[in-house]
Amino acid sequence: MKINHVLLIFLMIAGVSLSSCKKDDDITNPEPTLSFKGGTGYTSTDVTITTDKTILVGFNAAYNQETNEKLKNFKLTITSNNVAQTLIDSTLNTEVFSTDINISFPEPVSALLQAVISDDAGRTASVSFNIVVENAGVKVVKYTDVELGSWNDEIGSFYNAQENTIYNVTEAAANQAKVDLVFYKGENNLNTLAAPADASLETILTFNINSWATRNATMFIGTEITAEEFDDIGEYYEFPEFVEAEADTKIINMVNGDVVFFKTEAGALGYIKVVDLYSRGDLGKFEVIVME
Repeated sequence: MKINHVLLIFLMIAGVSLSSCKKDDDITNPEPTLSFKGGTGYTSTDVTITTDKTILVGFNAAYNQETNEKLKNFKLTITSNNVAQTLIDSTLNTEVFSTDINISFPEPVSALLQAVISDDAGRTASVSFNIVVENAGVKVVKYTDVELGSWNDEIGSFYNAQENTIYNVTEAAANQAKVDLVFYKGENNLNTLAAPADASLETILTFNINSWATRNATMFIGTEITAEEFDDIGEYYEFPEFVEAEADTKIINMVNGDVVFFKTEAGALGYIKVVDLYSRGDLGKFEVIVME
């Protein structure tokens, strides 16, 4: 009987020992936790943006209270074309972690943004979403060395912006619907760009524009854009709103370095930069940026 009592006590002690030592392998989800921050301003799901936009992404991480393993590392990467770039790689020794990051993309791309949190035991949790980046604005073309003559010059005064075509008086009359603007030097307005619809052209008898059946009403607005800013415009550009209440069918008294905002009858937006008006005044060199 004494032996049985000893055996019973031993078994009870063993049982207590087994029940009090719960191993990590017995924990259903021993990993740390990681989640995106939500709410106003944050991006946390697949998104399509343009190259002029920035996204705010936030993360919250916490250790597993059952394993008591502290957080050891947070790593954020972005992968495109199977090439990963590390944005954040932080060594930690904490129970909780939180961070935000603003991300922008200068070029179009399709990418995977992925964050991974790991603890002291090497267990990890991860979150991710896809990002598609598209060009901002519209595709534009740039034409250089555009020379236009005035009413008494051999070089044509009439111009089609999207086709980059210069017409003389006879050619313009045969292509009236294609003429977006006319360059001339007037007695009062000096160096001028005007739409075929502008009444000032009727005073230049050489143009014979009174006989035209089609006179496009291109509109012009002077800008504060510098020549350098014009030169920096790339393959894609987001034009500002063209406010027709501020526009006219001609722009007068142009000088070298001026940048003029225009909108054609067909709705194409563009800029014209005055490169050189020369000393003679009835010949001008321009550069043109216009919607493709």
